[in-house]
Amino acid sequence: MHNYGGRGNPYLPLWEHVPDGEPKVFEDPDRPGHYRAYIIGSHDVSANRYCGPDIRIWSAPIENLNEWRDDGPVFTYQAANGRWDVMYAPDLVEVIEKDAKGKDKKVYYLYPHSRGPRREAMVCKGDRPDGPFTPLNLDENGAAIDGSCIGFDPSVFIEKVTDKDDPDYAKGFRAYAFWGFQHSTGAQLDQETMYSVRPGTERVDPLLPASSSYGRVRGPQDAASYPALAEGQNPGDFNFFEASSIRQVGNKYVMIFSGYSGPDYGLGSTNSALRYCYGDSPLGPWKSGGVAVDSRGPILNEDGSKLITANFAHNTHGSIEQINGQWYIFYHRPPRGNGNARQAMVAPVKITWDEKPVSEGGKVTITGYDPYAPDEVWTAKASNGDEYTGAEVTSEGFNIYGLPPYAYYSAGYACVFMNKEGGQNPNSLQDNWDIWNNEQVSNVNAGDIIGYKYFGLGGLKKDSKGIEAFDGTTSKQHSSFNVWFKRTAGEGGINIKVMMDGPWKNEVWNGKEIGKIKIPASSPVDKIEKYTIDVSEFVDDVEGKHAIYLVFDAAVDGAIGVFYGCGFSTKTTSLKRPVPPTLNVTIGGKAIELPAEPVHSNDNNGYTDNTHYEMDYKLEPGQKSKVSVECLWSTMQFWVEQIKGDEGTATITAEYLFPGTLSKQTKVYKINISK
Repeated sequence: MHNYGGRGNPYLPLWEHVPDGEPKVFEDPDRPGHYRAYIIGSHDVSANRYCGPDIRIWSAPIENLNEWRDDGPVFTYQAANGRWDVMYAPDLVEVIEKDAKGKDKKVYYLYPHSRGPRREAMVCKGDRPDGPFTPLNLDENGAAIDGSCIGFDPSVFIEKVTDKDDPDYAKGFRAYAFWGFQHSTGAQLDQETMYSVRPGTERVDPLLPASSSYGRVRGPQDAASYPALAEGQNPGDFNFFEASSIRQVGNKYVMIFSGYSGPDYGLGSTNSALRYCYGDSPLGPWKSGGVAVDSRGPILNEDGSKLITANFAHNTHGSIEQINGQWYIFYHRPPRGNGNARQAMVAPVKITWDEKPVSEGGKVTITGYDPYAPDEVWTAKASNGDEYTGAEVTSEGFNIYGLPPYAYYSAGYACVFMNKEGGQNPNSLQDNWDIWNNEQVSNVNAGDIIGYKYFGLGGLKKDSKGIEAFDGTTSKQHSSFNVWFKRTAGEGGINIKVMMDGPWKNEVWNGKEIGKIKIPASSPVDKIEKYTIDVSEFVDDVEGKHAIYLVFDAAVDGAIGVFYGCGFSTKTTSLKRPVPPTLNVTIGGKAIELPAEPVHSNDNNGYTDNTHYEMDYKLEPGQKSKVSVECLWSTMQFWVEQIKGDEGTATITAEYLFPGTLSKQTKVYKINISK
């Protein structure tokens, strides 16, 4: 079990890849009366395809939303042929049932979305939100039994029943399921099974209109073909793709789903966005609400005349959840567009609603949230009239007042990756699979802009909404800014402009150059260097939160280097970049290089993490097979299992205790030795 005390967005470690996250708040089974936020997701551990063999859960106490804990692989399924099912986007719900003595008992239904043959509709049950879970509806051949109805990207909503006159009062709840890929379906579930349609009810199919791109309806074009739409709704406004998820907001119901977006605010069509609709019941009728978040991070262009994208697209999946009175939207991002190493993201949103029924004109509105704006609303509006009203894509995660400035932030926490043409460098943000190294690096081309939104330069005086108080940049500290960069271009100098609030100096962005890092042509190549500049004149004693952008200028075109990270420091305390431990290994006295890439998961090995490494080694004539290990890190322990003779598999088990924590991560290296 790994406890991660990091800050930023992604809010899980940068080596962790949990897409399709479904957020929930449940009572902590180990601390009654206290609550935890849970993220239930699939797990990109295969590296060459979506997802992996496990449903992964991380959780955090709601009083500290930076203290995330890996609750592990809560469910896997190995078929009779020995192969492991791949699990796609799941859901998890809590239900109050009666135990054998008639007392109320919390139980949890997991909808794991297995991609195994005839197991897509599998449903599991457990007594804790973190499992273990047991399948309910599989026959002796491992297939879902007749009547199992739930399909692709399952979402289940539990409607509590408190009215004594309601026919379901004795049961205490009703359950609804939603599913579909490029086709939307909904149904009320039988509370006795939680996997079949309730007797006396029928599926609603289609539920929402699906599209093949924004505004292009897939299937019937007329509104009459969609009985679950509210009167007057245009089927082309919904744009359903996949990823159903439903929540109750006030007296209304909100459906979140992955849907084609972009042309409605001046950008190209993408399904790397979440949209929403709302209605008076869990099955509608529905009204379209628009975009809730676009993972491409829409922002203004240089002159503010139109919107452009600051980040990458592939797909996304998530939902909304209220924690500590604040609404958030959860989604995932694909580094440089890679859909096989997706990362969990979150953003605050402002959700408003009225008491009027939707059928009488009532509505729900989801917008970006800015705690420092007078109305707490954030949008991006261009002078041509295009306006993106969804959540802002930032570096903050749950740190909605800005990142504590006096810390190191890897390039993996940047939220703006733009090239000089206003698009994205396709070779920028690299994947990380190293569980000892919470860092992602970004390749840089001349003209690239990398930005962090936002740093809490004004500090946070007291704990708020699950975030601990922190110091801002003050004149007492005399702040400096630090950048770690590796030059790879062999010709010409490089200038890194450090900009605050905007990457451009103009009336639209009000960007301010607070420093410039000059890297001469004579500087070493392929060496990571730390560069420090005094920025106290610009950042000390400012209020609120501010964006920082790095603008990379060079005398040459194309690739110029690798950006590692940045952060602020004080006059008395320098900033250090965390460096992961290394093992020095010899075989028979000869140094060897351990593999940098783990063995990724596949259907045969069923690996649920990136802790397994393997290599082949051939002994030279006369060379002994003894494996020796040295490590300079005091918090590292290791054990070596030697082979007998000259052939076999030696094993190194290395356990790293992260400094200043109680968190350990273990790697296993297998060395196949032969003559």
